[in-house]
Amino acid sequence: MENTPNPTRIRIDTDAQTLTVEWADGFCSVFPLQRLREACTCANCRGHTVDHIDPPDETSSDPEKQWTDLQVEPAGSVGIRITWDDGHNAGIYRWDRLRSLQQPAPETEG
Repeated sequence: MENTPNPTRIRIDTDAQTLTVEWADGFCSVFPLQRLREACTCANCRGHTVDHIDPPDETSSDPEKQWTDLQVEPAGSVGIRITWDDGHNAGIYRWDRLRSLQQPAPETEG
């Protein structure tokens, strides 16, 4: 995606089990950590089949896996690399991929 807004802030909340990306256009993506782990596109995980991740809501049940010791680091200017509790860190979560996984709702004309 050529026109992906830049991220302005990234937060991991292990209590809520979420990763939040705030974008320059004001949109905020909130990813459940387990679904984000499942979306890893490295050669071993092949999470490229995940094409959308809904933000968590109050009806979401607690995930089976609780991620507690995560490290997030820049992957150049293209995205982030997450080192998960299970030691996995082969996937790069590109900004355009993250944005495509959770787009803002289309504006309706009214």
